[in-house]
Amino acid sequence: MTELNPNIMKIFTVEESGTADMATKKSGISKLWPGMLIDDFLFEPCGYSMNGIFGKDNYMTIHITPEEEFSYVSVETNATQKCYQELVQNVLNTFYPGKFIMTLFANKTSVAMESYKKHREYEFNNYRKDTLQEVQFQNYSLGYMSFHKAPS
Repeated sequence: MTELNPNIMKIFTVEESGTADMATKKSGISKLWPGMLIDDFLFEPCGYSMNGIFGKDNYMTIHITPEEEFSYVSVETNATQKCYQELVQNVLNTFYPGKFIMTLFANKTSVAMESYKKHREYEFNNYRKDTLQEVQFQNYSLGYMSFHKAPS
């Protein structure tokens, strides 16, 4: 995610939040996956990294570079979902990026294949799809989509 809201990015500074735990709570990251065990770090003077585990063998990792000139947020998870649209919308509602890229990997026998079959239809509030690319490999499928914030 890029073109991030400077007011939200301020949360990921020592001056604004003081501790990683406070940044996690103030930003709403702690609500992305209820019950997730979080190990977070707030860098001096700014920057943030979080690794979380939940369920059986699931993880989420978030890395944030908050400087306005090159703000960037990455979110990755291996959570098994039939549909990722709600999770992605929650991430968007946490960071409000101007642009974002979503990639989805699934193999023929994974629960995520159901989501992969529907990803072309994914719509997110206030965003427009720029690009949709798909690649079929021998054992899995990859979907790549880029979005930008729609004009108000």
